[in-house]
Amino acid sequence: MDIEAENNESNQKDQEGGAMNQEDIDAMLSGRSAAPTDQENAVSQDEIDAMMGFGGGTAIHEASTDADDRHNPSSASSGAASAERYGVTSLDLLNQDRVTRSRMPTMEVLNDRFARSFRASLFNYLRVNADILPISAQLQKYGDYIGRIALPSYFVMVSMAPLRGSMLFVMDPYLCYAVIEAFFGGNGKLEPKLEGRDFSIIEQRVFNNIIEHAVADFSAAWEPIVKFRMKIFRADMKAQFVSIAAGPETIVGSAFDIEMERWKGRLYICFPYNSVEPFREQLVSGVAADQSEMDPTWKTALHKDVQNAQVDVSVLLATKDIPLHQARTLRVGDVLSFERTEDARVYVENILIGEGKYGVSRNHYAIRLNRYRSLNEEDILKALHLKREGINDAE
Repeated sequence: MDIEAENNESNQKDQEGGAMNQEDIDAMLSGRSAAPTDQENAVSQDEIDAMMGFGGGTAIHEASTDADDRHNPSSASSGAASAERYGVTSLDLLNQDRVTRSRMPTMEVLNDRFARSFRASLFNYLRVNADILPISAQLQKYGDYIGRIALPSYFVMVSMAPLRGSMLFVMDPYLCYAVIEAFFGGNGKLEPKLEGRDFSIIEQRVFNNIIEHAVADFSAAWEPIVKFRMKIFRADMKAQFVSIAAGPETIVGSAFDIEMERWKGRLYICFPYNSVEPFREQLVSGVAADQSEMDPTWKTALHKDVQNAQVDVSVLLATKDIPLHQARTLRVGDVLSFERTEDARVYVENILIGEGKYGVSRNHYAIRLNRYRSLNEEDILKALHLKREGINDAE
């Protein structure tokens, strides 16, 4: 009996020393084991796949986050809360879109002014009343802007001197059809067939004339901001041949809905934002567009001073052409005979202003203007050049 009791007691001690009790098992299952084991530092199969490139990009991030959570639970919870609150976005410094959120009220004023002038030009050229509704100018990518224009359209590239870059005038197919119908006397009853249609040489000449009027009116509308010296140098029916910017570049695009009696279409005008960026403050302020308005007080004073200005007036009664050898033999006292002329030419500061009849009034020689000639910039520049060179002869 004593021997069996001793054996039973020894077996019980061995079981107590080598076996695990229930508390140890619960601690292992809940991860509350006090002694660190190698299993905690082991790498899972998902982490291995992520490092080898077979898994998604989030596996490594999740593994590192789990490791940080085990070592510093408070920092992990605060980082997750801040990421959820503020969000995380990627930043590409090589492809940043410059977006100007402020409106450009001056652009709207300039577009309205262009619309009024272009309406008069269309009437003078096509003899058709047109209603032009300008759409607000927008800053957008060039690729997106061109992609919304229907084909076949007529694209015209125009230089922007003295600014860098080029400007693009686009007549959409409906406006092209409207111009053709109005110019050639169509009645507008037939539906236009635009798909797969190419414009003839005669039609393109008509479009070029329309664009020339639009360019002149656009340049006049922008005169308070910058004095353009625009020139058309390329036209095509495909946008890739008249590209003014790269697809991602920002442009200032405007559109004008044009309705002419039975027809309607749209005119597009766009130019790179970089070209007009030096005038951004004037376009945003909304004040520069009113610079063309003249002060009434200053206008009255200027008119009064101009009326009181002293100028030299000369009258050319007649002219005669003689050979050079005869002119070289002329001496003082020689008499030349002239044919009597009905009208004499009147010059002011060597600038021809008109013609009239000469005679006597109140015992003084006098002349009465019958025809008045409108002056232009070329006449004034020519007179200034003659005066600078010391030439006083008319013409």
